[in-house]
Amino acid sequence: MNEIKCPKCGSVFKVDESGMADILKQVRDSEFRKDVASKEEAWKKEKEMSIALAVKDKEAALQNEIAKREAMNAEL
Repeated sequence: MNEIKCPKCGSVFKVDESGMADILKQVRDSEFRKDVASKEEAWKKEKEMSIALAVKDKEAALQNEIAKREAMNAEL
């Protein structure tokens, strides 16, 4: 049996192997969910930035095209 000390109240209690496995699973699952949520948020931000950069590049290309056409029309 393993002894575990509660970080909040400080009491010590004994846990058998099955109980210890359940506790470890809870901690792993919780950490996994936090990690997935964090990576999902980072992915969303990265995707938004990628879209914003693509839009900015397209706007710049269109502005260049407009400038070229205006210059061509001015020459005529």
